Amino acid sequence: MPGLTILLLLASFLVPQPPAQAATATVDLKTAGSYSVLATDAIASTGNSALSGNAGTSPGTAITGFPPGILTGSIHAGDSHAAAAQADLTQAYADAAGRVPTGTLAGDLAGRTLTAGVYKSTAALAVSTTLTLDAQNDPTAVFIFQIDAAFDTAAASSIVLANGAQASNVFWQVVGAVSLGAASSFSGNVLALAAISIGAGTTFIGRALTSNGAIAMASNIFMTEPPVTLKTAGIYSVLAGTSVLNSGGTTLSGSLGVSPGNGLTGFPPGLVTGSTHLGTAESAQAQIDLQAAINDAAARTPTTTLSGNLTGQTYNAGVYAAPGALALGSSVTLDGQGNPNAVFIFQLDSTLTTSAASSLRLINGAQPSRVFWQVDGAVRLGASSSFSGVILGQAAITVGTNSSFTGRALTRNGTITLGSSTFTTDPVVNLGSASSYAILATTSVANTGNSSFDGDIGVSPGTAVTGFPPGVLTGTIHGGDAAAAAAQVDLAAAYKDAAARPASATIAGDLGGRTLTSGVYKAAAALAISTTLTLDGQGNPNAIFIIQVDAAFNTAAGSSVILTNGAQASRVYWQVAGAVSMGAASAFTGTIIGMAAISIGAGVSYLGRALTANGAVSMSTASSTSPAPAAGDLTATTAGATLSAVTILGTEPQFATGISSQWSIIDARGTGAAWTLSVSATTPTSAAGTVETEDRMIPAHNLSITPGTITTGPNTDPATGITAPTLALSASPQTLISTTGPHRGTYLLTPTYSLMIPTNAYRSNYSGAIDNSPVNPYVTVLTFTIS
Repeated sequence: MPGLTILLLLASFLVPQPPAQAATATVDLKTAGSYSVLATDAIASTGNSALSGNAGTSPGTAITGFPPGILTGSIHAGDSHAAAAQADLTQAYADAAGRVPTGTLAGDLAGRTLTAGVYKSTAALAVSTTLTLDAQNDPTAVFIFQIDAAFDTAAASSIVLANGAQASNVFWQVVGAVSLGAASSFSGNVLALAAISIGAGTTFIGRALTSNGAIAMASNIFMTEPPVTLKTAGIYSVLAGTSVLNSGGTTLSGSLGVSPGNGLTGFPPGLVTGSTHLGTAESAQAQIDLQAAINDAAARTPTTTLSGNLTGQTYNAGVYAAPGALALGSSVTLDGQGNPNAVFIFQLDSTLTTSAASSLRLINGAQPSRVFWQVDGAVRLGASSSFSGVILGQAAITVGTNSSFTGRALTRNGTITLGSSTFTTDPVVNLGSASSYAILATTSVANTGNSSFDGDIGVSPGTAVTGFPPGVLTGTIHGGDAAAAAAQVDLAAAYKDAAARPASATIAGDLGGRTLTSGVYKAAAALAISTTLTLDGQGNPNAIFIIQVDAAFNTAAGSSVILTNGAQASRVYWQVAGAVSMGAASAFTGTIIGMAAISIGAGVSYLGRALTANGAVSMSTASSTSPAPAAGDLTATTAGATLSAVTILGTEPQFATGISSQWSIIDARGTGAAWTLSVSATTPTSAAGTVETEDRMIPAHNLSITPGTITTGPNTDPATGITAPTLALSASPQTLISTTGPHRGTYLLTPTYSLMIPTNAYRSNYSGAIDNSPVNPYVTVLTFTIS
């Protein structure tokens, strides 16, 4: 018997401890899970808050601050949807409060690391610096905090999720008031029984829900799904497991890496703006970080299932699962719904293929850096296609010749093949109509001395513009008019866009004497330039520089910002939360996108723009030159259609009709020049069959296209002045759509086709017996040209 006893004890030691989630199930929020913020009394937002979900109150109805705040979801002010969500929140709160604690907590959790479990605090709880929640590589791990009093986090504190921990599985059940400090970073779902106050500039991954109180917030960003963290893999445009093979003039705006292999061909003539790491410790670490990113993306809970060909579809933010192969045909659209923090995750268990000349369009604030394609199979992008996002691959990636790729192509295994491809890690910040302004303010513009400005000057909602003359400008003064108001709307969108870009590096203090390469740089405190700052494009004219400053920004007298090696002033952006002051006789480069006053010292010359969405602009004997517009393309994405079948009567003309998928015309040239879309058609022909040995034809002019209503995308000139009549086609190119004057931006339309079948027309040819044989349809090939 003693031997048996020892053996049983040994067995008990050898059995692994059950994972935490087996004892701790997640808390089901039900309909409350669709809300970023949910209160009983009121929701009050100030500043440019952005919510990825709904905002709701019940039984109260007061929701203020939207706009200027934006939300991807809907506002439910005292309606039945919010009432149902409050009922579900009550159940969720009771569920979380009723769990049996596995540990106790007290005081300040700063500096601690906690694993999954249920934690009980009988008194007030706080986080003054950093709290880490470690899932120990289990993405289903659940963390529940039961707090019987108040809960506070300090300014600039953070809740860090590590080793697969998911914000959706973190729950803060709080009896007392909740106060989150300014500029902090918070993760999880707050289930409260009192008021919730969220400090200015705080980022919140999760939800703030209270069953008994109000919610106050200020310039907060709420993300239901956080972006996938790439860590060191994020510096690469392409990262392969075996090799990178290139032909032609490919341009990479980031680094190039291979690990564990080291194969590389085609550089030069290919150009790498960043660094090249072939089988190095750096690329090996990037592969480790890539695997962690793949695990993270694969562990997210899907909201929708996809399959087949996605041509013509539009998708909002979410997590999409595809158990089979996916294809992207002519055009697929990802709609950020005005929220630059929207996250799109596509989980593919098989392959991803895009057609030649296809386009993946990001609209309404959607960002390539927040689009993730987690693909288990091979990826093949068609020639001359346009693709956006981050590919997190496990197999070979092929990027077709002359394709443009905004994002990153990263794979753990296999080869990446490129051909005259253009990789842009970050797109330009779209200023919309604000791009024509040298100076734009909200309250006033005040000039003294003989200043000269290249562009417009505007104020809105204020009207005061003084000092012209003696100041001069090449554009027009817009003092509180509709044009200035529209420019302010576009500027606010640009500010949110620039502020939402994930930082590739942090900076602090004085940038004098430094050289920066392309990237997104984050400064949490005041920033200065005392002497000379150099921005190095490294030979890449598409290099983007975004400097995010969370406080004030100052340049010293006589200082300068210099561009070298192809860096373009039109691709340099200074997103500044605090006041901006340019020292006298300094030389500045780039576009200031500010949220406070801008002061331009005497004798300053700058190549760029000074734009603020909240303050005045003052200057003295200053001069500006408008940066050359970031050169984009004029493109058209068109499609055909399958027309309805017709049984020929032979007594009168008949019509076969069909509706195309959505077309898009994008003018990103920035010049405002007119454009024309023309079309030609081959003769509609039914190919010879086995019985009839000659092709049958219908004249091309019997086929017509009706473009229909043309709508506009964001930051786009009005559609007025676009001519788009119904057109009977021919073998020679004819104008289908034409413009007069500037029509910059994105134009959308869904045309219809009509084929007139004459009285004497023959039926389609067929092959095989006359009964039940498939017919050879009439087919025509359309050729579209945009110029």
